[in-house]
Amino acid sequence: MSTTGRRYDRKPSVSIASPPSGTGPALDQEWCHISASPRFDADSFRNLLWGLAAASAVAASALGASRMASFVDRAEAPRLLPLFVGWAVVAVVVGFRGPRRGVAAIVAFAVVARLPWIGTPPLLSDDLYRYLFEGQAAALGYDVFRYAPAELPGVNDPLRALVNHPEVSSVYPPLALWWFRLLAAAGSVWTTQALTAAVDVVTVGLVARWGSPAGALVLALHPLAVVESAAGAHVDVPAITLATASLAAHRSGNPRLALVAATFGAWLKLFPVVLGPTLLRPLPWPARAAVVAAGLATGVVLAAPHLSFGPHLLVGARAYASTWAFSGFVFPWLAPALGAATRPALAAVAVAVVLGAHARWRDPAVLWAVSGTVFCLTSPTVHPWYVAWALVPSLFLGRGEWALASIGSLLSYRVLLGFDAATGTWTEVPGSWWLVWGTAAIGAILGRCVAGDQLERSVPSATPP
Repeated sequence: MSTTGRRYDRKPSVSIASPPSGTGPALDQEWCHISASPRFDADSFRNLLWGLAAASAVAASALGASRMASFVDRAEAPRLLPLFVGWAVVAVVVGFRGPRRGVAAIVAFAVVARLPWIGTPPLLSDDLYRYLFEGQAAALGYDVFRYAPAELPGVNDPLRALVNHPEVSSVYPPLALWWFRLLAAAGSVWTTQALTAAVDVVTVGLVARWGSPAGALVLALHPLAVVESAAGAHVDVPAITLATASLAAHRSGNPRLALVAATFGAWLKLFPVVLGPTLLRPLPWPARAAVVAAGLATGVVLAAPHLSFGPHLLVGARAYASTWAFSGFVFPWLAPALGAATRPALAAVAVAVVLGAHARWRDPAVLWAVSGTVFCLTSPTVHPWYVAWALVPSLFLGRGEWALASIGSLLSYRVLLGFDAATGTWTEVPGSWWLVWGTAAIGAILGRCVAGDQLERSVPSATPP
């Protein structure tokens, strides 16, 4: 008789062996109890396998950090890319298909995965040197929007020599300078990495509590999140934490706190401003105007100690916006035809799509996910850590597309194969666009399949109990 489709309950395996001779009634009862216990618990075995899989992701993190610490040149860093790919796949499968974990367990995974990277040389990205230098310069009273690092000899010259593009003045919003001052006060690369990693763990906890626990486990173990926080220490990390806190406050029924978190996030890295319209929507028009005015005033107060207002204020930002280009999705194909009009044209398209999303959706998490995706597809520059602006909200919602698509962004570090240590420059490797975005496209499809419907069911309601 066919057994297809039938489910068999596990039956206890009863031993027919006789108890040892010379035993009393009590031992006879114990012998029967042991003999009647299950020989094999399939659920426990599956949980053990998933636990080993999660441990392998943590082991991959430790192995990657160990290898990074042994490298002496940035050109060696791309050797880690095969490890990153396998590590990311394991993290995604464990998070999406493994057993559900509690918030404490997910946070513990996040901590353990990030710890090995603290103190490793920042070979994939050296932005943290600029953070530390600008923090020190601002603390000494210099206007970092007026003076580029190259114009400030005598301000920690050994650190200044490590700053990339020292001819460019600061491009960061005012709250970022306060973050840099905190990092500079802490005083070293490893403390910068530790503080940023700790903030990223907070993001994981917020996603686990107020978003998708499965998505949070992916975020806890994913190499992009681990490496870009605990090694790269990017300023995007605390800005994403504030944006995630805004989502959490919105879901918990605290709209004021949601607006405050989004405002401070926007003054740290601008992007969280996309949350503003949907968070303001429930308010009457006079209240909206008051909130916007308060947000602008907050920025002025944060900026006032660091700068003198004038035409120099946006020199660095204009240089970045008009000249930087790296690993863009659409930009390299349109630039030869449109020339200088490419950037404003893509910016206009992005704004139009985001405004259309605001007209269609009310959930700020969905709007952030859409805006992050639009940003990654239209920006001329898509560094791997930029992709976190699409990855985090998608995982908050329990969606899997960016979880695997982000592997493509990690492959853009292949460009370091052409790094020249003498000049501090690199050239893009031929075929990089196809490798990065081809991998991203395949990853998006597979990520959706791996996540399935179970993640949608794991997303809590807007007002958790």
